[in-house]
Amino acid sequence: MANVLYRLENVWKVYTLSKTQEIPALQDINLEIYEKEYLVILGPSGSGKTTLLNLLGTLDFPTQGTIYFNEIKLSDLQPAELASFRTYYVGFIFQRYNLIQHLTALENVMLPMVFSGINAKTRKQRAISLLEKVGLKDRLNHLPSELSGGQQQRVAIARALANNPKVILADEPTANLDLVTGLKITNLLHDLSKDFGVTVINTTHDLKLIDVADRICWVDNGKIERIEKKMTVELTKEELPLEMVL
Repeated sequence: MANVLYRLENVWKVYTLSKTQEIPALQDINLEIYEKEYLVILGPSGSGKTTLLNLLGTLDFPTQGTIYFNEIKLSDLQPAELASFRTYYVGFIFQRYNLIQHLTALENVMLPMVFSGINAKTRKQRAISLLEKVGLKDRLNHLPSELSGGQQQRVAIARALANNPKVILADEPTANLDLVTGLKITNLLHDLSKDFGVTVINTTHDLKLIDVADRICWVDNGKIERIEKKMTVELTKEELPLEMVL
């Protein structure tokens, strides 16, 4: 069995809106995530998917409960240690790409390596290699505004891999893409996760991503409803895409 990368114990995230109103975004989450697996966190909008991803990436912290990474309690880390954790261990992929608009594709991919202290020559060589890997060999010097949505997301994937992370956190990476481009990005991310031996945790409401997952974690109303391996997934009539029901 693969080693456990993340372990979540009784994790809650509650947002306080006023003295009398609290919103529980996550409720009593218990979950183990393994090294080198592709985990899809599947659920509707507002189900708590992004909140969970933010906690895994230490962009936010639990109201209650504990998250371990390689048996290190993340809440015990100091601010400088948390910054190092995000730099060296985590790659982020966002729904809206989050590329820096005045930097080229090459410069966007090189940027995370600046913060990890990699020298300029190595940064450039690795960025070129990663952009070639995602099929953008002829787009190195293009600005984001000169790239399609799918190409921008490929740059974002290359950037996420820049510092050889242990885990990639992908928040709805295909939500702004058309069906064909979204499937290409999904398959690319799956292939790269295997090539680089990196854990991928992908939030989505799109059932098509089941095809690339090792496991599917179904969430709704801030709770884990069930966790399934891809080969054992059973969809209810309510979960089936409309075209499969008609």
